[in-house]
Amino acid sequence: MGEKTKKIVIVESPKKAREIQKFLGKDFSVKATVGHFKDLPEKEMGVDLKSFKPKFVIKSPNHKKMLSQIKKLAENAEVYIATDPDREGYAIGYFMYDELKKKAKEIKRAEFHEITPKHIKEVIKKAPKFEETNFGLFDAFLGRRVGDRIVGYILSPIASKEIGGRFSVGRVQSPAVRLVVEREREIQSFKPTPYYVLSATLKKDNIEFLSFYEKQRIEDQELAQKIYNDIKDETTATVIDIQKKQVKQSPKPPFTTSVLQQTANSQLRFSPEKTMMLAQDLFENGLITYHRTDSVRISDEAIKKIRDFIKKEFGNDYLPPRAKKYKSKNTQADAHEAIRITNFVSLEEQKKLLQEKGLSEDHFKLLKLIYQRTIASQMKEAVYERTTAFFDIKGYRFKTTGSVLVFDGYKKVYNIEDKEETQKIPPLKKGETVQKVDQKLEEKWTKPPPRYTEGSLVKKLEELGIGRPSTYATIMKTIKDRGYVVKEGNALKPTEAAYELIDYLDKKYNWVVDYDFTKRMEEFLDYVEQKKKNWKEFVKQLYEKTQSSTKSVISKKMLDYALDLAKKHGKDISDIIDNPEKLKQFIDQHKETKPTDKQIAYARSLSEKTGLELPEDVLQDKEKIKKWINKAKKEAMKNYQLSEKQKAVLIKNGKEELISQPEKALKWLNSYFRKRRKK
Repeated sequence: MGEKTKKIVIVESPKKAREIQKFLGKDFSVKATVGHFKDLPEKEMGVDLKSFKPKFVIKSPNHKKMLSQIKKLAENAEVYIATDPDREGYAIGYFMYDELKKKAKEIKRAEFHEITPKHIKEVIKKAPKFEETNFGLFDAFLGRRVGDRIVGYILSPIASKEIGGRFSVGRVQSPAVRLVVEREREIQSFKPTPYYVLSATLKKDNIEFLSFYEKQRIEDQELAQKIYNDIKDETTATVIDIQKKQVKQSPKPPFTTSVLQQTANSQLRFSPEKTMMLAQDLFENGLITYHRTDSVRISDEAIKKIRDFIKKEFGNDYLPPRAKKYKSKNTQADAHEAIRITNFVSLEEQKKLLQEKGLSEDHFKLLKLIYQRTIASQMKEAVYERTTAFFDIKGYRFKTTGSVLVFDGYKKVYNIEDKEETQKIPPLKKGETVQKVDQKLEEKWTKPPPRYTEGSLVKKLEELGIGRPSTYATIMKTIKDRGYVVKEGNALKPTEAAYELIDYLDKKYNWVVDYDFTKRMEEFLDYVEQKKKNWKEFVKQLYEKTQSSTKSVISKKMLDYALDLAKKHGKDISDIIDNPEKLKQFIDQHKETKPTDKQIAYARSLSEKTGLELPEDVLQDKEKIKKWINKAKKEAMKNYQLSEKQKAVLIKNGKEELISQPEKALKWLNSYFRKRRKK
């Protein structure tokens, strides 16, 4: 009897592999690639600038080991590549396909949108051959990865040199930084203007309620004061009109990636990368569907289960006669589902399932949000009875509004974002008079636009068509890690480096921070995915752009230095202020060559510590003293003893191997404490 064909399923994460292994049993062997196992090299460009051919390398020794194990297993086996159902996941799958296609008996593509036994088995059963899948996904990945590498590798060193300092330029991160900088400048240049709000407190049947002068904002102080004085002694108000209407409020569609990130940021104060980390765990543990999507569609089968759950849990009153269908903005998105729960059980049961998997309180907070939004999206509207009444007070019209919630509908489950003004108004009849018990005139000031939060920045990027579900969290993380924005509370504030970078790019590489260009490039990649455009054309356009403006530019630092020197030497440089070459010549001629007192004192103390000779000519020359100091620092390091506290920090963070390398240890410790201070 011939031996049974081995079946191998390949996913990205070990946790997901363990979960799926449980469902598929002993006929299958489920292995993990542990994320991207191939990437462009870290220390070089890794792209041929003539052919744009990338050089992908195995990322680490561990990945090398994993790959050789999978290759052995795949000999004559039936392989299912089940990496994530998006571009990045497909790319990992494609690299694996490339490694195994000569070894395996056949290779199929499985896309898991939820990690549940039924779904996994169905997908495995229907999996198409890998050759029949859309290779456009891999091409779109190539375009993004290679294009981003070229922009970063070519422009970052130029920007660093010309601005002075360490700067990184990114095709998508730089426009995000520009948004934060522009918003901050709007706030700085904002001039508040006063306006006036006039209200009267009215009373009937012992119920007090507020009414406002019909022009809610009065710009003219004199007019506001005049009305206030005119009605001051009036003790009644007459009802001149009443309007009643029923207002229905519909539930919001289920979550897409960006809306989940925005809501978790505003409601739970989670950063987008934290939200994505928690969602990844919820997905891998089979509690939600795949968390990278821009679709609001829910499968018919899931809708049926949600409707059954609503009926059982809340009763028929809360169930609309027909299922609600939501349409995504772009039709392509609908291949995926929205982010929804996979177990249609109560919140208490959800919590139990989550605890069985050993997940945290934060996981539960996010799961609760997804649960509420999933269920609410299929419930009936909330209904308000809204009354608007108009009053005459001494010939001036005042208006009051009150709402009563008649039926809570979906708000029974999800009532966090909609604000319907509710104030209780007594029953009123046209023509009757009510008491006026008080009036108030307030001066208010117009407010500047608020700073972006990570949530509202994601929303803005999505509106502008910049970035995609898989990249928002990475963009946020990058602009924080690179030191372009800092968080104050939940708000994002640009650093000095952000202003310098954006002003520089604006002058010299404007296309990098042009929202429209970035959007067009994202759309280009969508066309590549649909096989309507070629990825190399995408990369070529970006490469040509990086080459088109290599003329020198004057950095703020250089200009400030030149102006300082001109002042010191009593020179007028207004005629060369826009000429980089002449400005550089002027600086070279007039720059200070003597070291500062601080440098001299530091050099002398190093000389004493190390016993190194400090020649007189070194003390006269700025460049020479810099070189001497660097040499002496290395010498001093040889005998440097780390303190017990420093050693303890290294050991606690698993860096004990650095104890014998004081120079590296200090470098690591500096960066560790800097990050701590930022937090």
